[in-house]
Amino acid sequence: MTGISRRDIDTLVGTVDDMIASEMIGTGASAAELAEAMAHLDDHANQATLYPSATRRVRRLIDLLLAVSTPAERLEPEMT
Repeated sequence: MTGISRRDIDTLVGTVDDMIASEMIGTGASAAELAEAMAHLDDHANQATLYPSATRRVRRLIDLLLAVSTPAERLEPEMT
């Protein structure tokens, strides 16, 4: 398992602050774990505390994703 790169973050999450990207990379999480964290947020309306089965890395990624999303993004589904 290889850790996520800035390119992975930009592809999966979009452009984020360099500090947040560094924190995400510093977790040692894989791209699959980042995708899992994003899926948790999509599935449960951003209630990260509901994920006791998620690994520590995934929970940290959820926290970081919550930090970069705006309140409107957390409440309303993305329109595509």
